[in-house]
Amino acid sequence: MIHILNEEFKSEEIDDLIFICKSNSGVMGARLRNAHYELGRILAENYKNHFSAQCCIVSFMRSALPFTFGIADILDCPILFYDSNDSDFFDRNKELIKGKLILFVDAVINSGRGMLETIGKLKVSHQKIKIITNVLCDKALEIFADYDVFTVRVSHNSFKGAKVLKQVDDKGPDTGDRLFRTLFA
Repeated sequence: MIHILNEEFKSEEIDDLIFICKSNSGVMGARLRNAHYELGRILAENYKNHFSAQCCIVSFMRSALPFTFGIADILDCPILFYDSNDSDFFDRNKELIKGKLILFVDAVINSGRGMLETIGKLKVSHQKIKIITNVLCDKALEIFADYDVFTVRVSHNSFKGAKVLKQVDDKGPDTGDRLFRTLFA
């Protein structure tokens, strides 16, 4: 089931935070990190009855960090920082995730293929997994039909993150670069 915060819990505060987070807002750095944090906090607060007290967050590096901290501050659960280049990640952390509800958190999910590939490495049932994201592309809705997904909003855009300041063709400003002001690096 797909849970969409800005459709189920309408508020001016959520709308204002979403505007800040949009890739065409021009907002970067601390203000953007704070908006991601607040949206994570609001999402977790509104949906906390869907999450077990025994959960563990797997946070996708690096763009999910502020959003993850907002979620974790409400749920007060362990956070693991996932890097897709770390082939031993789940083996090294098996004791921390054993028997827990696993919350996979990413800032933006476009196609969903990367998320499904990562989930496949864990080898647990769908009932032990929930996916949380700030933005979910509508093209990925169908592939998550077997999962509980929680998102702030669904987008009809699908931009590949790049070192650009504005959306051009199929490229838009990378969320991690905007969050950590590394667009000009």
